[in-house]
Amino acid sequence: MKRGAGKTVEAKALTNRFIESLKPNGAPYRIRDILTRGLSIRVASDGARTWYVAARVKGGKVISRPIGGFPRDLSLQEARDRANEITKAARAGKNLLADEAAQREEKSRAYTVEQLISIYCEKRVRGKLRTAADIERRLVRALAPIKKMSAQDIERRHVRELLDGVAARGNEREAEKRRQTIGAMFRWAISRDILENDPTSGIAVYDPGTPRNRILDESEIKALYAWLLSDATPPDHSAVLRLQLLLGSRCGEVAGMTAQEIDQDSWVWTLPAERSKNGKPRTTPLSGLAREIVASRLVSIKQGPLFLSERGTGLTSSSVGSRITFQRKCNRSPISHFGTHDLRRTVASQLDDMGIARDTIGAIIGHESDDKQTAVLRRHYLKSDGIEKKRAALAAWQARLLAIVEGKPAPANVVVFPR
Repeated sequence: MKRGAGKTVEAKALTNRFIESLKPNGAPYRIRDILTRGLSIRVASDGARTWYVAARVKGGKVISRPIGGFPRDLSLQEARDRANEITKAARAGKNLLADEAAQREEKSRAYTVEQLISIYCEKRVRGKLRTAADIERRLVRALAPIKKMSAQDIERRHVRELLDGVAARGNEREAEKRRQTIGAMFRWAISRDILENDPTSGIAVYDPGTPRNRILDESEIKALYAWLLSDATPPDHSAVLRLQLLLGSRCGEVAGMTAQEIDQDSWVWTLPAERSKNGKPRTTPLSGLAREIVASRLVSIKQGPLFLSERGTGLTSSSVGSRITFQRKCNRSPISHFGTHDLRRTVASQLDDMGIARDTIGAIIGHESDDKQTAVLRRHYLKSDGIEKKRAALAAWQARLLAIVEGKPAPANVVVFPR
C-alpha cells in the first residue's frame, strides 16, 4: 500500500483478543476485517495498532485513511461503525472524511466571541452608530466570561446565565439592554453568513421598560438643581446634567461636547452630524448660565472633551446614567427615580407651556416636525438654522428656570417669534 500503510497480509474476522495478540513484524502490515467492508487494522514496526478505512467514492477516487488508534481512539465495534459510515457515504458519492476535514478547518478559522465583538464594532458600529462607544463597552463587559469561546458554539444557556446574573443583582434594566445589544450583534453575524444562530432568540425580556412620560414638576426641578450645585455628585457629571436642564439636549450630546465644537466668538455650539441622532448638524446658542459652564471648561481645555470622568476619559451618557443609578441605590437622589431623558422631556414641556412655537422647540432639541408640509419647506427652501429664535427661546426658559430654582414666581408665559 502507498504512504507506508503497510502490506495487506490476510483477511480475518477481527476480534479484540486477536488484535491484542498481533506482534510487530519488522515492517508495517495490515489485516482486513472480513466482517466490515473497507476496514483494516495496521500494525506498525513498533507495535502500534491503527484503524484504516478504504473506500471508492461513487464516480470518484479511492480513499484510504487512518481513522484512529486501537484501543486508545476506537474500539473494534466503534471502528466498524465508523467504517460503515464512511463506506455508506462513499457509495452515495460523498467523501465523508474530506467533508469533516473541511468542517474542522472552518471551525478552526471561526471567530471567538472576543473576535466577533471586534469585527462587529469595526464593520457595523464605530463611525456608524451614535452610541458606538456604549455598545462596544456593553458587549465587552457582558460577554467577558465567555470571550474565548468560539462564537458558533455559544448557546442560549450561556447568554441566559450571564444575563440572569445581572438581573439577580437587581439590575433588570441593564440585563435587558445587554440582551438587546448581544442579540443585535449575533443577528448581524447571521446576515453576514458568519454564524447561523442567534443565542438570544427565545430569551424572555427582563425589563419591558416604563413609558417615557416622566416630567419633573417645579419642586423637583428646584430640588434637583440645588443638588447639582452641591458636592453630592462629581463636578463634570453635575455640569452635564445642568446643561441638559438649560438646553434640552440629549445627555450623550452634552457629555461628548468638545472644545472644537464651540465658537467662542458667537458662543454657538455646533453638534456635528456624526454625533447627532438624525445625522444632521445642529447649532445651539450658549448664553447666561450655559455659557458660564462651557466657558469655565474652555479655560483649561483647548481641545478634546470638555467633560471628563474620574479616570480622565470623556464622559458618556452611560457613565452619567450609571452615576444617577448609583446615587439612587444609595438613597442619595434628591427626587424620586429619574433618568437623563426626563430632563430633556421636562425642558420641552416647559417651553411648550411658555407658548414657544413647537417648530422652534423641535429645532432646539433636535426633533423635526412631523408635519409633511413643514418638512418639505425645511428640506427644499428653509435653510436658516433659526439661531435667533433658539437664542430668544432658551433665554426665556433660563429666566423661568432661575425663578423656579430661587423659589420666585415664574415669569409670565411668553411667545417667542410667533408665526
